[in-house]
Amino acid sequence: MRKKFVVMFTFALAFASATPAMAHSNAKFITGPNGGHMIDAGGGAQHWELTANGGEMTLYVTDEAEKPIETAGSSAEGRVLVGGKNHTVKFMPAGGNTMKATGDFVAAHGMKVIVKTDGVGGKSFQARLTPLK
Repeated sequence: MRKKFVVMFTFALAFASATPAMAHSNAKFITGPNGGHMIDAGGGAQHWELTANGGEMTLYVTDEAEKPIETAGSSAEGRVLVGGKNHTVKFMPAGGNTMKATGDFVAAHGMKVIVKTDGVGGKSFQARLTPLK
């Protein structure tokens, strides 16, 4: 009985501590200055805004004080779910604090994108965004 309690308690503790990592989905849509979905990435270390138009997406990266973070020399990958299909895209630095990706998809309401950055501002984060309201 005690062993079962310890196992259940450990499982509950592990689940509770993992929950903040799932909070990146940001259920509430916050519109960024460029009209896209804005979220906190890395527990608020960075702010990301993702816009989408046609088959192109733009990721804007700022720090917690909304100051632009240079994206040169960094990379990012995205998994796009739109129209019941999955697409993988590569984000490339596009000057300043922006990264752009193009793919064989058409942006639509309800699309979801998981973005994983590598080396943006010297850090790597992952978050889920919905670029269109």
